[in-house]
Amino acid sequence: MIKYKKLIVIGGTGRNVGKTEFVCTLIEKFASQLPIYALKVSAIFPDEEIFHGTHSEDESNLHLFEETRLTTEKDTSRMLRAGATRVFYLRSDDSSIQAGFVDFLQHVPENALVVCESNSLGQFVKPALAIVVKSVNGPVKPRAIALLESADLIVVSDGISGFSELELVGYSETGGWELQSKNDRDIVR
Repeated sequence: MIKYKKLIVIGGTGRNVGKTEFVCTLIEKFASQLPIYALKVSAIFPDEEIFHGTHSEDESNLHLFEETRLTTEKDTSRMLRAGATRVFYLRSDDSSIQAGFVDFLQHVPENALVVCESNSLGQFVKPALAIVVKSVNGPVKPRAIALLESADLIVVSDGISGFSELELVGYSETGGWELQSKNDRDIVR
């Protein structure tokens, strides 16, 4: 398993729970201080392909696409508007996710942080932090139960009040992404 301390992975317990909104808020918080490279990973399961939309007409089982459009409603465009330096979308079946992530890293400079929206990447890459966004009252997809059990932080989203848990997320040159107590907020750069 690849370990990457500059990587934070944000997953969710279902659709429309606030994952992308949390990712964009995180990017906004850190983008003025450090370059942020964002990645959205969609693991395609045979029964879920219609939920992920398309980014290119040339999509196969492994596709790494760089988002350059600011004006679409795609999550990747939203990440660019939030301040990410570059944004990529990886669409893959489970067997190719790790290879796709390695391809993505070829585009990431050494000094950049990586913010990834994915429920699947954590099976193949050990991030510095794994965060799961959960709806205050929505159902939990069966595949997301393991995410909840292994998360470093669970964010409960009501879609209205924002993400107070974001105050707990920091970054240090030595430790990478990290959770901090309320007394350690000076760690955040």
